[in-house]
Amino acid sequence: MEDELLGKKEAALFLGLDSRAFDNYFRNAQEFPSLDRPKGNSRFRFRKSVLNEWQTEHKWRTVALDLDEYLLCLDFALAMHFRGYVASDWGTGRQREFGQKITNWIKGQLGEVAVKKFLEKNFGVKIQLDFGIHPKIVPQDIIGIEENGRIRNPGVNVAIKSSKPKSSYLVLSPSEVSRPERRSDIYIFCRVDIPDDHLLRLTRRTIIKAVGDKQHFSLYRDEIPSFSELSCEIAGFCPIDELEERMSIPGQDFDGPRFVRQSGLLRRSKKEWDQLVKRL
Repeated sequence: MEDELLGKKEAALFLGLDSRAFDNYFRNAQEFPSLDRPKGNSRFRFRKSVLNEWQTEHKWRTVALDLDEYLLCLDFALAMHFRGYVASDWGTGRQREFGQKITNWIKGQLGEVAVKKFLEKNFGVKIQLDFGIHPKIVPQDIIGIEENGRIRNPGVNVAIKSSKPKSSYLVLSPSEVSRPERRSDIYIFCRVDIPDDHLLRLTRRTIIKAVGDKQHFSLYRDEIPSFSELSCEIAGFCPIDELEERMSIPGQDFDGPRFVRQSGLLRRSKKEWDQLVKRL
């Protein structure tokens, strides 16, 4: 039955999620609701039809990124590194180490590439991204719209923000929202699933050749993973006036005010995306 009621374990199994991923989407992100529990009943119940709708929409919003697209973003990240750009851990003065810097830059650019693919595939809209290296941060990520062989300026200013797959909130610093030169009209939130060993995967053959005659190579020879497609979910978007100013989100205290939006409250339906596309 389409409107069959499922318990929490059954719902997670139906969606093909492990319990932690399910809890993240349900409790933290609040992307799909449970029914009100009867008094004295500790069990959560979920409508199968609601879960099926969420799953279908989630798949529609998820884009696969290939090796060439990854390399485009790696090239940008390395250019940022070798130009001497200093990146610090968010909210601290501690400088990030090389691997973390490269991963974060790649993740940010992959989100932009994913949005480009998503819009072209589902709405026939071709956008231009700026992968140039500039002296200052470029506030807008969509810099042009291709129409009839020409490039025009977007109708609205759009920033694309990327985070980890389990991130439940779009989080922006005050400078991204309060400063007129950096503020955008629309913020798109992406969840990029890039493995922490992506550089190892990329250099797998070189690594194997380098350590193939070493003492412990036989212990991990078959464990070194190959590079595979990366998944990016376009979680949704929100206008600037829907951001909330907060000092914390569940599980994280900020060192100052941040502007946030819970992913379950983002605009993400096909109808809402179509409205945004028309504004572009």
